Amino acid sequence: MHAEDYLQLGIERGASGKHEDAIEAFKKALKENPNYIDAYLSLGNAYGNTGRYKESIASYKEGIQLNPKHQEVPQMEMNIAWIAHKTNDNKTAVLYAKKAIQSFTNRNDYAGVAMAGARLRMIEEKSGNIIK
Repeated sequence: MHAEDYLQLGIERGASGKHEDAIEAFKKALKENPNYIDAYLSLGNAYGNTGRYKESIASYKEGIQLNPKHQEVPQMEMNIAWIAHKTNDNKTAVLYAKKAIQSFTNRNDYAGVAMAGARLRMIEEKSGNIIK
């Protein structure tokens, strides 16, 4: 099987609630192609679905580091922001929400900017203070 096949298999397994099987498929995709950014995003999502937040963030960060200009980078930054907020690391949450806003802006994706801005505002409000 090719990396793309493992990615599709992982997506199917994850959609049916088999997150551990999805994780294994995404790892196989990355073994076949260590530069497959979509597999890092999907692996991060699968880890997040199992509550393995450190592994989730690590997967997103590795994907971002490999290709900072990839189209999925803003989504990975938003996912890091959400997980950081969920685990009460609001400083990191704000940092990555702001990075996502900048990444979406650089791509002229203003719907993404609006989504990231709304997420940033929610993080700031739920943390009990507005961080500037």
